Amino acid sequence: MITRLKNWPRLLSRFVLQLKNARHSIHQFTHLAGRLQRPPKSGKSSRDPYLVTAVQGRSKKPRYPGERANQRFGEDSWFVSSTPLAEVMGVADGVGGWRDVGVDAGRFAKELMTCCSGQTQRSGFDGRSARNLLIAGFQELTHREQPVVGSSTACLATMHRRDCILYTANLGDSGFLVVRNGRVLHRSVEQTHDFNTPYQLTVPPADRQDCYYCDKPEMAVSTRHSLLPGDLVLLATDGLFDNMPESMLLKILNGLKKRGERDLLQGANQVVEKARELSLNATFQSPFAIKARQHNVPYSGGGKPDDITLILASVEVPSV
Repeated sequence: MITRLKNWPRLLSRFVLQLKNARHSIHQFTHLAGRLQRPPKSGKSSRDPYLVTAVQGRSKKPRYPGERANQRFGEDSWFVSSTPLAEVMGVADGVGGWRDVGVDAGRFAKELMTCCSGQTQRSGFDGRSARNLLIAGFQELTHREQPVVGSSTACLATMHRRDCILYTANLGDSGFLVVRNGRVLHRSVEQTHDFNTPYQLTVPPADRQDCYYCDKPEMAVSTRHSLLPGDLVLLATDGLFDNMPESMLLKILNGLKKRGERDLLQGANQVVEKARELSLNATFQSPFAIKARQHNVPYSGGGKPDDITLILASVEVPSV
């Protein structure tokens, strides 16, 4: 006890220094916590319309548990991106014929969507040209030192928030719908070279460039549509459109009473599960079976087993 009393000035000085350090650390932590909790300044006006989105899909064959997290459903891929000026969605369907030469048909689709998603994060991106976004994404993919070999269809949709205008680019037989007041307001038109042979973006092997369809992203059909709050925008691969008639799709969508994320996800799940059920029905006269007859292609009828990817979005405005 006598020794401690003799050293009390030094102990007091040390205690004061520790207290100062503690106060400094608390200040730093509070400042950091404030930065973590404060939403970033995105430049988006609180009055601008926005999209509530839900993504759902099913693989034709069971793959692996992490497909959704990897933004794939079988050989389909997708992305959803939100930027200061725009909302962006995209789907791509890898051409399955690449399986015959030992190539993962879905990898190309995944890499294409990844490139398009990355392009939306570039400075100045405003979402006013979905076709330019597709062009930029494909160029990025093809200019890699070791490009991924393969091909896929692609459908992109961007909504410029302030103007509430939807810009689309569709190449191949994936596509989109805009639904207003229970009716289809706009629907994409598929592009095909022949029956069941869609336009496709391709990176062929260097020694076999003449063996594949190599369509250009500039060939994508580009459209522009004014949107209103409450409109539904649907993007999907042909696994949906080849199996589900428009009337049946609308019946499910019109059953949505609310447009929250959970409600949209539930609706998207109903659509995907019904499309999958129809794809396995050997007697149902699917849109694919009807098209086959129109092209004089022998097809016994029924659905078309395929990967299915769906993005369902609702146009909303912030509550005052």
